[in-house]
Amino acid sequence: MATLTPQRPPGTAPAPGRGPGTPLRSVLAPLGLVMAAAAGGVALAPGYAAPAPVYAVLPLCALLSVAVTLAARARLSPLAGVLVGLPLPLAGVVVCAARLPGQGTGVLGGTVEALLHSGARILTSAAPTPLNADTLTLPLLATWITGVASVLLWQGSRPALAVLPGLLALVGAVVLNGPVAPPGFPSVGLVAVAAVLLMAASSDDRTAARARAGSGDLRIEVDEAEAQTLGRLGRTLVTAVTAALAAAATVFGGPVLLAPWEADPGDPRETVRPPLAPEAALNPLGYLAAWAAEPDDPLLTVRSEEPVDLRWVALAEFTGTTWLPEGGYRAAGEVLPDPVPPPPHATGVSAEISVGDDLPGGWAPVVGVPRRVGLQPLGYDAVSGTVVSADGGIAGARYEVTGDVADWRAAELADASVPADAVFDRYRELPPGAPPVLNDVAAAVAGQGSPYERAVHLSEYLRESHYFSARTPGGHGYANVADMLAPPGQQGGGGTSEQFASAFAMLARAAGLPSRVVVGFGSGSDEGDGVRTVLTGDALAWGEVYFDGVGWVPFAVTPGEEGGDDAEGASSGAAEGGSPEEPDDADGADDGADPGAPPGREAGPAPLWPFLATGGLLLAAAAAVPALRLARSRWRLRPGVPERRVLGAWRELRDHLRQYAGAPPPGHTVGDTVALVRALLPEEGREWARVDLRRLAGAVNRVGFAPGAGVSAAESAHIVDGVRRQSRALRRTLGRGRRLAWWFDPRPLFWRAP
Repeated sequence: MATLTPQRPPGTAPAPGRGPGTPLRSVLAPLGLVMAAAAGGVALAPGYAAPAPVYAVLPLCALLSVAVTLAARARLSPLAGVLVGLPLPLAGVVVCAARLPGQGTGVLGGTVEALLHSGARILTSAAPTPLNADTLTLPLLATWITGVASVLLWQGSRPALAVLPGLLALVGAVVLNGPVAPPGFPSVGLVAVAAVLLMAASSDDRTAARARAGSGDLRIEVDEAEAQTLGRLGRTLVTAVTAALAAAATVFGGPVLLAPWEADPGDPRETVRPPLAPEAALNPLGYLAAWAAEPDDPLLTVRSEEPVDLRWVALAEFTGTTWLPEGGYRAAGEVLPDPVPPPPHATGVSAEISVGDDLPGGWAPVVGVPRRVGLQPLGYDAVSGTVVSADGGIAGARYEVTGDVADWRAAELADASVPADAVFDRYRELPPGAPPVLNDVAAAVAGQGSPYERAVHLSEYLRESHYFSARTPGGHGYANVADMLAPPGQQGGGGTSEQFASAFAMLARAAGLPSRVVVGFGSGSDEGDGVRTVLTGDALAWGEVYFDGVGWVPFAVTPGEEGGDDAEGASSGAAEGGSPEEPDDADGADDGADPGAPPGREAGPAPLWPFLATGGLLLAAAAAVPALRLARSRWRLRPGVPERRVLGAWRELRDHLRQYAGAPPPGHTVGDTVALVRALLPEEGREWARVDLRRLAGAVNRVGFAPGAGVSAAESAHIVDGVRRQSRALRRTLGRGRRLAWWFDPRPLFWRAP
């Protein structure tokens, strides 16, 4: 039923909730604002050691910020609306300080510390970021501010910019994660869906504003519940389908389209110096001579299913008299960063370690490349793989550790090269004062062959031309090594693993190989029930050389002990498992893996299903628009009530006119619109157009202004045929490209019926 509605007097506002755009605006706009504000938090969560709480807290913060700001803005000014909600995120920081304490003391101290230093705590921590009040406060406050800013922009004069704060927060989260977290395609999908929802709500709101503004002419309102309900359901369906397609294209199509792009995101943590000071205890190499002389004192116990060797400290800087530990320690959580590059053919090994009272320093023994360490608080140096207790000494600590133990295979290392990057220069440098014997031995023993072969020759030279001596005094500088080394072919002196590891690293550097010294422990003595006691005599050192794409490779360099077996197995076993010089031929070096493939990637063709899925989604999206438009056109023009069919034909003609030449002015009457269509038609078809359009205009005016006159079924059928004929005539005047794209234009699906 159509009724005549007079012009609203100037200055008269419509009743609340009665505007044409109210339903979509009240539902879609808040939902879009929440999704845009939550996108940054969803992207940031994978960068944390415990992402699940972050996935819950930050989207909840986005929801509360949008809801509170919308409610406050209904009664208050913009500034008051912002200030009234500010206590809520501050209360969230207090809760975090109480439940997830950081470096502050007490709830109040932890809150103040988190507010002042949250950003610095994130940048100076090891990735993945440990979860505590210090690292969660900045994302919490940023999410709240994002939601507030989105609401203010939405309610201001620039609603199209409401998605911008969420987009900026998403960019900040991706930059902050760096190379740690996976690509944020789900978060980009959230922003895309939020943009669709906000555009739909904004379009509906503009239509409502034009309807509330009125015009100088009488207006037709269709007082028909069925038509209103179907119109709203149609717009909701179109919005939902568009949002789903935008999300699917972003989340599933993005990875496929960007797969050939080898992105290497920078890590913002590298620009900030970690606050944890290098370990201040004595050089761990200095303990080996005393421990070798008194080999039966217990240091720690290890419980594990199989015997495990432990890494303790990596030393890279040589002063000429001593080796110093690497000291770039960052605060870390229980989960540690993925190693780069990953150790080849690694096996995950877990152990429970109980440290005795005599183990010096704060370094924590770990298994292989540590992945999870149940010791809090702790510091971690990703370059060396060294873990330290942030509370000071490690003596008396008890913790569980899981690490990746590599399986080094000589066949895969034979052609490996060493890096030429400047960052590795410090691993090739020898300070002034090096004894000539270093260069003589390096030239004679490691002057030819691949880098791996040269390293193997150096380790064999030390093991075969020298002997182990527990009575050797401590010391591993130039003077100590020069006294021990002998020219090739002659018998050299004796020493402990302290001197041999230092000599290997010096010789490797003299031969141009990046090298360092590592101190660790053998598997210890079996006590039964999976418990082993590590004694002072189990401490040892070995040398490591860095190879491109492989990482640090250990080399057994200590000869057999006096009166005992060869110490090679213990030395290499402590160095992340297995001797690289004696690979397990039973397993076979050629196990189907491509030695030329980058570490951590399986060789072979890329899977086909992502391309097929993306293609299917794109085809579905392309077919959905014309299908929905044709379905709506048939619904409008379907046989039935003549008055409803006439109004459906009128809406169809107005949509085609708007798509062809733009929307007619709001003040246009039915006659003005019909005249505009007739003027756009070609000359030869205007006589037919005059008949069809005159019949349509008369019927629309009778429906709107003379309800009693009615429209017959035959007349409505003639009107429908005429509208179809004139719509085809309009399309024929277009170029071939616009004619082909006519039904693929999605805009008419969002236009509200006049």
